[in-house]
Amino acid sequence: MKTVLLAPTPPPYGGIASWTQRMLKAQLKNGWELSVVDEKMIGKRNVFGGKKESRRNLVDEIKRCHRIWSGLKRELKDEQVKIVHSCIPSATLSMMREYVCACITKRRGRKFIIHFRCTVPNTTKSRLGKILLKKLCKKSDFIITLNSQTNDYLDNITDTPYELIPNFISEDEITDDYKIQDEIKTVLYVGGVVKTKGAYDFISVAEMFPNIQFRMVGRVDTAIEEYTKSKGLKNTVFTGPKDKAGVKEELKNADIFMFLTYFGGEGFSNSLCEAMAAGLPCIVTDWAANKDMIGEDGGCVVPIKDTGAATSAIERMKEKQIRMKCSSTNKKKVINNYIERIVVDKYIDIYERLIGEGTY
Repeated sequence: MKTVLLAPTPPPYGGIASWTQRMLKAQLKNGWELSVVDEKMIGKRNVFGGKKESRRNLVDEIKRCHRIWSGLKRELKDEQVKIVHSCIPSATLSMMREYVCACITKRRGRKFIIHFRCTVPNTTKSRLGKILLKKLCKKSDFIITLNSQTNDYLDNITDTPYELIPNFISEDEITDDYKIQDEIKTVLYVGGVVKTKGAYDFISVAEMFPNIQFRMVGRVDTAIEEYTKSKGLKNTVFTGPKDKAGVKEELKNADIFMFLTYFGGEGFSNSLCEAMAAGLPCIVTDWAANKDMIGEDGGCVVPIKDTGAATSAIERMKEKQIRMKCSSTNKKKVINNYIERIVVDKYIDIYERLIGEGTY
């Protein structure tokens, strides 16, 4: 039996594309197989760029939709395909496109899952968007979410069954040799270095701790780099993008992971999950799945855009015993909830329930 994933693949790397790559490498139980209709953007659009770079090009979007719908129709000619698993943020144009995908799927007698790779109430705010959301949910056979905020929102708008299933990492990403140092020397962030990922807030906090190095790993918005130079900060380092091995080394050498995002498309952060797996205490904003992930004992959860609260959190984290407790909690949380074999099995369980080979 097969599932068709409607999802982007790398490059470029991003939340959904990274998940797709992990899924294609995952071991699926009961003989299930995956194929992908690649939904990656075409043209020069960059979601994490400025307004000009992130703006949609209508011609490119039409070409992209045609490619996706044609690819889905080809995949559905295979009688082994039982499920179409669509992965999108709940943006208006994305939902329009996937509603057509749902219609194509249902007309051919297959089951359609919509997997919202975002925090729906943060992404869907327009009247048209809310109408499309209801229609897409109704057209779908099942909904997968990434965080409790989305679940709470869906409670009031749909009768379609849904389940919160987090992202996942492989077991080899769990670090066994991480050591808690006596003092905080390095605070780390990994991801797109852009405003809505909290880059300016990260820099503001760095100003308060000149003896601690603040490292930002990822593609940097040039405006942020220029802003940092104008401030004359010597303790803020932009490393640029790094591969998996490079990121793992950065995590190993850090003392705290700080993630001050308020990015509208955020759902469940792979970078935060990797930091937890490395045993890092975490300071995060109360946004998307962050609070679900960190809980009460994995670090500090602060309001968005509140640099004072983030500064206080670092002061609190200076106590070694607190960091030791956070480190242990985060690794256990990942092992019990966010590793491949646990999460991927949940997808397969849903697939089999939908085609009548499993039980609710």
